[in-house]
Amino acid sequence: MKLKLSSGSASLEYTIGTQQAVAKVAFSQDGVRSESKVDAVAIHLDSSAEVMKQQEHFSSFADVEDIINGVGHRVLDDKARNQINYIAQRDYREIKIYEVEVESDVSPFFEVALGNDRYDSRTMGAGELAILFLWWAIGRCDKQTLVLVEEPETHLSPASQEALSHFLMGSAVEKWLSVILSSHSPEIINCFADGQCVFLYRDQGGIRVVDGYPAPALLKTIGIKAHIDVFALVEDENASELLRRSLERYRPSYSRKVEIIDCKGEGNITRLLRETTQRFKAASIVGVYDGDLRGSVQQDVAARSTFLPGDQAIEILFRTMAYANPNKLEAATGSSDVGAILASIQGVDHHDWFDRLAKELGMSRAQLFPILFGIWIRENTNEQEAIAAIDELIKLTAPN
Repeated sequence: MKLKLSSGSASLEYTIGTQQAVAKVAFSQDGVRSESKVDAVAIHLDSSAEVMKQQEHFSSFADVEDIINGVGHRVLDDKARNQINYIAQRDYREIKIYEVEVESDVSPFFEVALGNDRYDSRTMGAGELAILFLWWAIGRCDKQTLVLVEEPETHLSPASQEALSHFLMGSAVEKWLSVILSSHSPEIINCFADGQCVFLYRDQGGIRVVDGYPAPALLKTIGIKAHIDVFALVEDENASELLRRSLERYRPSYSRKVEIIDCKGEGNITRLLRETTQRFKAASIVGVYDGDLRGSVQQDVAARSTFLPGDQAIEILFRTMAYANPNKLEAATGSSDVGAILASIQGVDHHDWFDRLAKELGMSRAQLFPILFGIWIRENTNEQEAIAAIDELIKLTAPN
């Protein structure tokens, strides 16, 4: 495998059973030098390279007999054939596999029957052969193998990319495989949870690994865009900001599915929910009330409602926090006048208090909110409450 970087090093922290260790390698143009060894079985699958190698080799033979040279074949049973049909989005009547020697290694040679046609690896489409190869290679893996899959989407249709992801996940569970795959495909990446994905990108400083969840702007570079199917109705602008920042912080993939609508009051949330009583298959419409309304939402809309974290409106929570921790607000804003400003706006209605604080600090509402949110989310149990509130929203909008 050709080096894509001129030099460097890599390390792998791993656990096998109760054994924990670190394996390290250093690489240069002269090759790869191992500084320690992983006591595990690992295979590397690059279906694109395999398709090119196999078709180049097999196409040099005019007669199939010269390829198989007396090697026996096996005909896939219904279960195996149905797996391949699912991934390839085809309806093969029969699939034969010959395992032949190519360059001192074993390679699969396929013969298939599709409709009235019969053909083999020499004339298959690249995507078709890639699917068959990946299915064959995964099937040969021993239990607890480390499987490295390089861009399996190459040559595959979007539908097959998604189906292949499901097959890989099923095989990983069934055979206790550890699967690491690289991909630029939205169809593949969207099949996995946020915690199962690591986002890397290259800039002038080299290769970067995103700490936590990637920003939507980075995901757009590989074609992952928002597909909105949840409409969350909130009471005001600050409730909208609280929900959006909580979603982006803790459930960013879900956040991109949500459009937040400022209804200008709790009464309008209730009215809109009553006007949209029908359950839609393609979208969910839910009310997300402020925390102070727990237990008081009208019964006829309660089943389609949830609440923001806390037991009061977020402006009240911010106000309480600011007076309890003026030094934190002073450090976050860089203003030495925080104490005086807070004293001057005591007793002001919580909605007006937020606006007055922003004005006195020389900020807009949009500038002040993330500062207060950043302080608030780190205090007491606020983070846990925010995560619980988001999970309730996700549960409420999950498909039946």
